[in-house]
Amino acid sequence: TFHFVVIDEAFSRSSDESTRFGLELFQTLDLQLMIVTPLQKIHIIEPYVASVGFCHNDGETFKSAIQNLTIEEYRRRKDAALS
Repeated sequence: TFHFVVIDEAFSRSSDESTRFGLELFQTLDLQLMIVTPLQKIHIIEPYVASVGFCHNDGETFKSAIQNLTIEEYRRRKDAALS
């Protein structure tokens, strides 16, 4: 059986602890998630996902782009940007 849940910024106002609890519960229930979240919560969600669709909006041209990345590739790019 396929159980798919879409969460749109549901964790944006939650504490880190509440977010982890929810993600553990969803994992226990064997749900497939699509989570839309701002970057400030990504560090909590990372351990629970295999891939990300990273959206970026260019503030000058107002063009948006999405990149589909494995979580490993996302981490590599994030680390490279921070160094």
